[in-house]
Amino acid sequence: MPQDTSTVLVIGASGFVGRQLVRRLLADGRRVRCLARDRTRVQDLAQSGCEVVEGDILNPASVASALESVRAAYICIHTLSPQGASSSGQDFMDVEKTGVRNIASACQRSEVRRLIYLTSIGVAPDASSAWLRGRSQTEQILFDSGLDVSVIRPGMIVGRGGTGFDAIIRGARRPVAMVLGNGRQKFRTIAVDDVVYYLVGVLDDPRSFGHHYDVGSDDVLTTGQMIDLAAEHLGRGHPFKIHVPSTPLGLAGPLIERATTLPRGSMKGFVDSLRIDMTGDPTALRTILRRPPQPYRQAMERALS
Repeated sequence: MPQDTSTVLVIGASGFVGRQLVRRLLADGRRVRCLARDRTRVQDLAQSGCEVVEGDILNPASVASALESVRAAYICIHTLSPQGASSSGQDFMDVEKTGVRNIASACQRSEVRRLIYLTSIGVAPDASSAWLRGRSQTEQILFDSGLDVSVIRPGMIVGRGGTGFDAIIRGARRPVAMVLGNGRQKFRTIAVDDVVYYLVGVLDDPRSFGHHYDVGSDDVLTTGQMIDLAAEHLGRGHPFKIHVPSTPLGLAGPLIERATTLPRGSMKGFVDSLRIDMTGDPTALRTILRRPPQPYRQAMERALS
């Protein structure tokens, strides 16, 4: 029998983590609603029992509609991905800040107190990346809202369908792998089901209110190391690595944004993050949710099985 039948809203359910989160909540017997710009992208979730509200975080009316009769909401949005027409011409962090403000305001009006926000290891007010600084500002918008907010900051998420991990697997399958940046950047890895474990685990735990948590395994690896371990699992030799410098990527950013409908400035935000080690300190949440996170090799092998 389900422990709680009141509805939980997932904003960003068409994304990599959001989709896995919805499936886990449904499997736990919870009633789940999602807010999606395009209903067809979450048709599989609807068929599994998820209620779908079509709308956009930039539209306050659709956010308010999605929050009606909801007890808690997850925000799993990623503005370094292509956005809808409603965000045309906006800076990439303006999209997220506006959306997060709309969600917080709608929660206050609807008396939905519980909010859980998924961001990233490396988020800090003084980070050298505009993306990581901007996400720190959006986290603070929620912490200043007076709501019961928790923030989960994962490292490199390991699982099929994740943009970063899928690029690693493509590289592992080829004799020559393209690696963005200088190859020295380090990432703390975390399996996607461990991210979901933490997201679900904090939902009803008041000890997590008002806190942000880095989450990840004990493995800290470069992209090249992750590619080589995946190649070994696939029975292949280590590919030759070609490193793509960050400066040319940044200069090509505006052209890439126009060609792919990425928000303005998102490529620069991404390129700047290539210069930062994404390692964090995952120990704090482990004192509350004690299941050991999977090491990279185990998570990678499960993803490829």
